[in-house]
Amino acid sequence: MRHLIVPLFLIVVVFITCCCSSRGRAQQQTRECRYANKYTSQQLISDEKLRNQFLLEMAYWEGKFLRLDGVALNHATGLTLDGHGIDYDTGLPHDPAHGFSAASKECIHVGLLALALTDNNTVATTFFKSAMTTDTASSSLGSSSFHSVQDYVIDTLERKITSYENWNKKYPGFGGYLPWYSVNDQGMGLLWDWQDRVPSLDNGELIWTLAAVAISLQDVGQVQLADRYWNYFKLLADTSLMVFYEGEGKIRCVTRVVNITSAPTKDNYKSDGGEACYLDDPYEGELMAFFMDMYADWRGMNYSSNEKDKIWMLKRAKLQKATYNSREGPIDVEKGWWFSSHEKWKYMILPYNDIPINRRVFMNGEKARVHFSRDQGYGGLFASVTNVSLPGNYDPNYISATGIQEIAFQLVRTNQLVTPYGAYPLLIEEESRGFGLAWYASMLKGSKMQGPFGSTESVDMQGRYISPVITWDSKITTILAAAGGVQGLTRKILIKHGHYDRFTEIVNREWSRVFPSLRGEEKSFVPPSVNIPNILPEFAAC
Repeated sequence: MRHLIVPLFLIVVVFITCCCSSRGRAQQQTRECRYANKYTSQQLISDEKLRNQFLLEMAYWEGKFLRLDGVALNHATGLTLDGHGIDYDTGLPHDPAHGFSAASKECIHVGLLALALTDNNTVATTFFKSAMTTDTASSSLGSSSFHSVQDYVIDTLERKITSYENWNKKYPGFGGYLPWYSVNDQGMGLLWDWQDRVPSLDNGELIWTLAAVAISLQDVGQVQLADRYWNYFKLLADTSLMVFYEGEGKIRCVTRVVNITSAPTKDNYKSDGGEACYLDDPYEGELMAFFMDMYADWRGMNYSSNEKDKIWMLKRAKLQKATYNSREGPIDVEKGWWFSSHEKWKYMILPYNDIPINRRVFMNGEKARVHFSRDQGYGGLFASVTNVSLPGNYDPNYISATGIQEIAFQLVRTNQLVTPYGAYPLLIEEESRGFGLAWYASMLKGSKMQGPFGSTESVDMQGRYISPVITWDSKITTILAAAGGVQGLTRKILIKHGHYDRFTEIVNREWSRVFPSLRGEEKSFVPPSVNIPNILPEFAAC
């Protein structure tokens, strides 16, 4: 009988130990899922070790966005999906799925793929390591297929460029450019409202990351794959004037394609109709302007030698100085459209901050951003984003007009919701990164803002409602910024192709013209002074 008692005792001990261990793992999982709660603003601002630790946790959790096939990525084709709805209670996927995407989402994905091709960028590699670990056999790419992040990245890039090439073969009339498009396992398809229309702004964002990934592929010895990306880049350069340029410095915001199955010719493209819209802004639309300036075939299209200078002359009207009057005094900034963080996208892509006057104005703008929210008692930052909704409403509208009215051209319609990616411009420069992470973490600590796929889209200022959505813009823009952006790669490209001096000359000339003086540079960045309330039950799956 004694011999039986010992095994039974051991069984009970083992059972209790396992239960406690499982409970401990569950508690640890909960703590990790809401990782931002472990950090204070002061730690993120002043402690480099903790700041780097936070960045890796951030990259890990945001990487889960790519794990399940059909949420953020169609793994068979390597193409992004805009995002997905999430359940208001669990945080797990909920209809509607966003079975569509655009060049701007591709830009973010391609940029991070470029940065992850070597082991030098720990944020990018951590992001994809997390993405490689698949859940519930839902992906067409099992993680066992890859020995390294580089293998995974190269496989994805092969699938992606094949999708682009197939798109161009099927619909050559788009000149290689991408409209908003539908996605399935066969590749890209025509979306109902974009069957013969194509936007320039989103494509201007993507083009530069295509070049970035091409040069990264060359650096790791993937010459054939690099050539396929360079060839696509060259195709876009060759067709850019035909597709988007209207003459006299005017780059169409959207072009209508007369025949999407015919080869590109100048007569195959026209204005989209209605009120004319041109990329005459000094914001992210400028990426297409620089691409056309430096890579388009102006001579072959019979334009005079000074034609491209008209682009920059046309843009001057909207490059203006504005002043935010903070509690601590005036801060001169570049006037924003809404002064949404989204407008600073170009700083992740091209090396604007190599030019001292541009960097000074950029940094002043980010000081104004955080001073405004601190001065007004807001617990977060503002960017164009999907609106919050009541529980049960899984189709919230999109809110573009949010920002800072005092320094904006357009009417700002609300400051009642904030989004974590409102902090991404602060992450681009090392000087402001700690403050950017403090604001980012502060927003994550709000109601239901940390879930099984990382950050949630947006939350209202009182913590009562969320946007039950996860998208590339609101989540992974921040990861690209945290990874440092692709400016180092595009700088290398501009130097290699002999365009760097042209780039710096234009930026210095245009910005020096508007900012002969600059008030507010002595101001410090400031952390959040209030918190978004956390009053809703946490996601059950977190």
